[in-house]
Amino acid sequence: MYKDPVKESISWMRVIILTVLIVLLSRHFLFEPVAVHGESMMPTFEENDKVVLAKIYSIENFDMIVFTAPNGVNFIKRVIGVPGDVISMQDDQLYLNGKAVTEPYLEKNLKTAKQMGMLRLTEDLKEFTVPSESYFVLGDNRLNSTDSRVLGFISEKSVVGEVKVRISPLEHVGVVE
Repeated sequence: MYKDPVKESISWMRVIILTVLIVLLSRHFLFEPVAVHGESMMPTFEENDKVVLAKIYSIENFDMIVFTAPNGVNFIKRVIGVPGDVISMQDDQLYLNGKAVTEPYLEKNLKTAKQMGMLRLTEDLKEFTVPSESYFVLGDNRLNSTDSRVLGFISEKSVVGEVKVRISPLEHVGVVE
């Protein structure tokens, strides 16, 4: 403890300034809180859910990312294909590099689509290869999603970050799988 109140005040100001600086730098370079807008990722994420993005990331298949679309709007989507992946879709079955892939996050939407009399949740996609430095992304709510089917491949440079943690609503707080 300082006996001189001026020195103690200066010491506290340094701590406060350093803390603010660390928080600002962390937010700019490491993490960013984001609110979910729209229905394209339902039921995984609902309107106004709050998530935290990691800005240092290694994106893999089925990770969720936020990216900036060409019109400047940020979207949250699931990465289906990374560079070099071969993708196709037949009768709501995703094929990744020639192998059928289970998409458990679609079960609720598949059930809803069938109850509505729809034959398919996702239209068939002829086989294609994801180009280098790009991703193929889809929303979990395939019936209501502006994703790579509309926007095309997503450039690595447009990725804002990878979704790591949900911080709101409280009943769903936790690490995003």
